[in-house]
Amino acid sequence: MNGRKAKAKRRALRERNAQLLATIRAAVPSLLRTTESGHEVWQRGPATIVLPIVPADAPSDLQTALTVNRMAALTTDCPRCTNDVRVTEAGGYLVRHEAACPGDPDRLVELGERLGVDVQRRED
Repeated sequence: MNGRKAKAKRRALRERNAQLLATIRAAVPSLLRTTESGHEVWQRGPATIVLPIVPADAPSDLQTALTVNRMAALTTDCPRCTNDVRVTEAGGYLVRHEAACPGDPDRLVELGERLGVDVQRRED
């Protein structure tokens, strides 16, 4: 593939991703169902989002971190950091938090370990 074709292909992909993200952001999230494993399945435009339910009996720090993570996933905007949103090849999106943000999946796992609560990081 020559340079011009490659550049045009990258531009088309960026435009598609920007359009898809705009469609996702314009849509209102709606709860589809709750799973037996303790997750909620949401739809926002063409994107399907699976989120953990915040346990009422979880320590308050963990409840806060899970709530931040959920809000960022549902709205694409994190209330605690300047996050980055990337559209995946499959047409979904990933919310990437700043390293110190409590909503970052790695911080959630670390917090769970500190509190003695099993928090699984979903592999993307």
